[in-house]
Amino acid sequence: MQIHLLTGFLGGGKTTAGQHAAQYLANHKIRTGIITNDQGSKLVDGGFFKYLDIPNREVINGCFCCNYRELNATITSLVAIEGAEVIFAESVGSCTDIVATVLKPLLKFREDAQVTVSTFVDARLLLMMLRDDTMAFDASVRYIYFKQLEEACVIIINKVDLINDAQIAFLKETVEERYGNKVCLFQNSNDEADIKEWLNVLDNYETGPTIASLNIDYDVYAAGEAKLAWVDHAIEVFSVDGNAMQEAAFIIRDIFEAVKKKKYMFGHLKFLINNSIKISYTSPADQPILIDFQPSGSTNLLINMRVQTIPENITKLIAGVIAKTERQTGCKIATVSLSAFQPGYPIPEYRM
Repeated sequence: MQIHLLTGFLGGGKTTAGQHAAQYLANHKIRTGIITNDQGSKLVDGGFFKYLDIPNREVINGCFCCNYRELNATITSLVAIEGAEVIFAESVGSCTDIVATVLKPLLKFREDAQVTVSTFVDARLLLMMLRDDTMAFDASVRYIYFKQLEEACVIIINKVDLINDAQIAFLKETVEERYGNKVCLFQNSNDEADIKEWLNVLDNYETGPTIASLNIDYDVYAAGEAKLAWVDHAIEVFSVDGNAMQEAAFIIRDIFEAVKKKKYMFGHLKFLINNSIKISYTSPADQPILIDFQPSGSTNLLINMRVQTIPENITKLIAGVIAKTERQTGCKIATVSLSAFQPGYPIPEYRM
């Protein structure tokens, strides 16, 4: 059995890669499963994988390292019920120290498992990080970002289709200097050929028994996570003229624009319309995403946000967008659930 742990902070794109890898393997008659993970309890990605009919489980209300037993139970469930041969376990974006707290325990307690760690980074953001051009991110947040790269088995420099040849050349040279002892792949996770190459690397990767655990300062790590507000907000839009889907899209657009206007740095803004249409923003440079609207009197919308500010600022921002949408369109919007918080201090169940 293969268990591939996927990490990645600040829009690395691990979810997209996991989705396409699972679908590619399923098309080749290899049974797969995906485990999603978040500090909150309502996950856009989990809901989207259900819609895609990809076997999946969720580990909620905390990272893998602090919920190792639950992670282990979901692996057992995917194997027993779905017959999964390959499992992609996508950790909370801000999770690091995963070798010591997850990979090594899995190797110890699941002797039949091949376990790897792939860390995904947005090529655009990596360029800025390497050039010290992202002082808008707190130093403790940057600390987590580079710790994830330090402990990766495989580093995926993702979204290379969004940068030019000169930038790719700079990244290749710099990454080789800093991380030349690791497998480094430059890929577009929407490209099947790139996904196939990544899977081939994982299939042939042997995690050695002497893989090093991180030397990490948990106080700085915890401070970095606490700099981010986590918001899970489920709403329902009711339209008198059958435009509920379009009004949900207005909300998504205006939240994205409001976050940019406030100049909040963010890890992700994820939205799920009617449990089936996923929209994700991971950079202020992203372009507005268009969808095909279907007539609808009501539409449900799930919002997951991870933003560098305090939770109250984000809940206030969303409330302002909702009020504006109701005022301009005449629709009514009801909150189904709302959770806004900053993560607590990480306390792993194991550390080896």
